[in-house]
Amino acid sequence: MLTLKEITDLLKENGLYKEIIIDGDWYYTVPEKAARAEVTDLSYDSRKVSDGTLFFCKGLKFNPEYLASAIKEGATAAISELVYTDKLDQEAQSTPQIIVTDVQKAMAVIARHFYGCPDEKLELIGFTGTKGKTTSVYFTRHILAHEFGPVVGQFSSIDECVDGKNFIEAHLTTPESLDLFRMMKEAVDNGMKYLAMEVSSQAYKKSRVYGLHFNIGVFLNISPDHISPVEHPTFDDYLWCKSQIIVNSDTVILNRDMDYYELLAQKAHELGKKLITFGSDESDADYRYHGKDHGYFDVSTHNDNLPKVTGEFRVMIPGHFNYSNALAAITVSAQLKDDTSDFAQGLKETKVPGRMEFLKNNAGMVACVDYAHNYLSLSESFKFMKHEYPDGRLIVVIGAAGGKAESRRKDVGRALSEYADVAILTSEDNFFEDPHHIDETIKEHITNPNVKVIINVDRVAAIKQAFEMAKPGDAMFMAAKGREQFMHEKGRDIPYVGDYQLSQKLMKEYDK
Repeated sequence: MLTLKEITDLLKENGLYKEIIIDGDWYYTVPEKAARAEVTDLSYDSRKVSDGTLFFCKGLKFNPEYLASAIKEGATAAISELVYTDKLDQEAQSTPQIIVTDVQKAMAVIARHFYGCPDEKLELIGFTGTKGKTTSVYFTRHILAHEFGPVVGQFSSIDECVDGKNFIEAHLTTPESLDLFRMMKEAVDNGMKYLAMEVSSQAYKKSRVYGLHFNIGVFLNISPDHISPVEHPTFDDYLWCKSQIIVNSDTVILNRDMDYYELLAQKAHELGKKLITFGSDESDADYRYHGKDHGYFDVSTHNDNLPKVTGEFRVMIPGHFNYSNALAAITVSAQLKDDTSDFAQGLKETKVPGRMEFLKNNAGMVACVDYAHNYLSLSESFKFMKHEYPDGRLIVVIGAAGGKAESRRKDVGRALSEYADVAILTSEDNFFEDPHHIDETIKEHITNPNVKVIINVDRVAAIKQAFEMAKPGDAMFMAAKGREQFMHEKGRDIPYVGDYQLSQKLMKEYDK
């Protein structure tokens, strides 16, 4: 619980406060009666407001009607970047409106203190990168849980865990700040000691993690992605947003093989951060991996000032790129526990829902479900599939998200041109864009004439079509949706069976 006086003081301390408006009158100092008003809940959703709620007016398309509804439901006060007095009736104007310079930052600052600064009670580990965040978080949680028991939480783009054992489906890579700090408090209340989480570029772009400091921040890799009018206008903006994890971490762990490593290392050094590197055995990293076949890889340590990790490890999630993700998790874990002898077991036990999950039946059919959606992850996955199933065709069911990261469509076409035999182009998350247009754009970038291209925007029908044409020896690959049971369509989430769930059902139907 916080009073309006405490809230405005917080905003002033962070340079976010402008004024407070009550009954059409503007104040800098909060009137005594309003100052004592107590906030017992926080919300940015007008449908989730009750007496005592502090309501945040956020979003580029915010409708003042939401504010009027929140006040009607009992909101104690509202926080906004714009003055909405003339949009409210006389009675609603008596509810204080706190005007701020940045509502997203205000949300983060207030939420953190409202929930008792739970981040200070957790060992926070943040992962950023164009690809591999989810897998690295899972690897890390499994290793640490194997070492310390059920006191390790996680926030990932697939699901969230605040009690060390139960998981709920996630809808954002990094939650909005109100949800983030609320779930952190739940984690602390449930006895969690460690929290591994994904940190997206949008989390910094939209201030979802404003004021959040990590004990360990990991930068896995960077490549052009998420460049669009609604995400990042330029690669420079994308890279700068991701690099904020360096600014906001005590220890920084960098992939020595990644692009722009020197820039990021310089930033870490100048900011006085402890810098640790990991990479392949062709690099000069502190921790290095040597990849072998069938998920096996060796690890060696080349810095006497760091905990020593050596020996053979194995990941059960196929794909050579996962050696790097696994080493990132090992590197993190080694900074938290000196005895690394059991790391291999924790790593081997790691399973990621929807991540390179294989399904087979007695008829010789093979399907792989994965969240891969950009060139790097797709090409690595396709390469593995071609290696494992060299005698058959690679049948890919894939689309691209609507309204954002439009360059990804070219990348999808490129990956399909290099590895696919059949490409069934379908819907992914269309948002407000016509899926036919998305798929036609991908098709334009498939330059290999030997790739058979089919457009079927009904994703369920597209996957069924893949099964209908598959022969023994062929391998099917369902990209991007994994186990997600929703599709973003015209501003709402519509139910979807899930790639894994549907493929599992079809495997049984086609079994002999």
